[in-house]
Amino acid sequence: MAGQFHTFRALHNSPQPLFCRAPFLIRSSFLKYKPIVPSLEVCPRRLNFRLPEKRKFQHAIRASVSSPSTSLEQQGDGGVASEQVVTFEQQAKNSPLLAGWKPPSYVWRSVAAVIIAGQVIVRVLKGKIHVRNSVQQLSIVGPRSLGVCLLTASFVGMVFTIQFVREFVRLGLTRSVGGVLGLALARELTPVITAIIVAGRVGSAFAAELGTMQVSEQTDTLRVLRTDPVDYLITPRVLACCISLPVLTIICFSVGMAASVLLADSVYNVSSNVILESAKRALQPWDLISTTIKSVVFGGIISIISCAWGMTTAGGAKGVGESTTSAVVISLVCIFIADFILSWCFFQGAGDALKAAMG
Repeated sequence: MAGQFHTFRALHNSPQPLFCRAPFLIRSSFLKYKPIVPSLEVCPRRLNFRLPEKRKFQHAIRASVSSPSTSLEQQGDGGVASEQVVTFEQQAKNSPLLAGWKPPSYVWRSVAAVIIAGQVIVRVLKGKIHVRNSVQQLSIVGPRSLGVCLLTASFVGMVFTIQFVREFVRLGLTRSVGGVLGLALARELTPVITAIIVAGRVGSAFAAELGTMQVSEQTDTLRVLRTDPVDYLITPRVLACCISLPVLTIICFSVGMAASVLLADSVYNVSSNVILESAKRALQPWDLISTTIKSVVFGGIISIISCAWGMTTAGGAKGVGESTTSAVVISLVCIFIADFILSWCFFQGAGDALKAAMG
């Protein structure tokens, strides 16, 4: 018994941490102990064992992980023989309720998006902005997306003109044509269409680029170099989308309105002066302000979701493709939901705009 006491006192006074000393207990003269395998979550990666002991320890870890349950066995005079570790995945396989279940990817990705959004807001408020990357992303989101946005806005305006101008002319409501065009384009069509284009073009590029960097461990390299990926990669992209999207929306509104006026004047013989005067009476400063606010919100949604989905990519090239597709789809759904909420808040008391357009 005295030998056992000195053995455990020497083990306790060892300078190494307890979880590094615990894998193998020293055998006593009258008690036979089997190795006690520590938890994989506690034991460090590098252990100062000699080669035979290290191999025994690795074999014990494999045995504990492959074991279907946790058990304590007795051997000899009441000594603890072994402790087997069970992971959550093994419990899920053995449980009839949890069999084959794992948390959906969109759940933890949504949590990651919320965390990233908070980090970006904090960094912007503190002024931690990488200027060079922000300017580079502004050139990608803004000028390179302008041509597609203008082309789409012009055709959307002309299609909307075809749908209702003829009916208004037949009903004798020619003086309200411009007001309807202006309100529809300013409040709903232009910001939503522009956001959809940016989500398909820029959001997919963000998700694919960051996903490739994640699976190729480039983001880990940035962390090794003491560079925060949120500062260097995500914040410039979020700022670029939130700044560029309102500008693109205002330009697209102007082009769409011009295309509508041109088509109505040339095809339906509705004077451009009548349309412009009607639009001027119907549109209020709040309409343009609300459009700008919507565009900023849409830009934040697109960039945050795309960056979050890209930074949580796993599984190589296949995972990059899945993350890109999922990021675009989720962005579009969130854009429509946010558009409904903002429209409900902004235009709940509206109702006199068309009356003002009719003079």
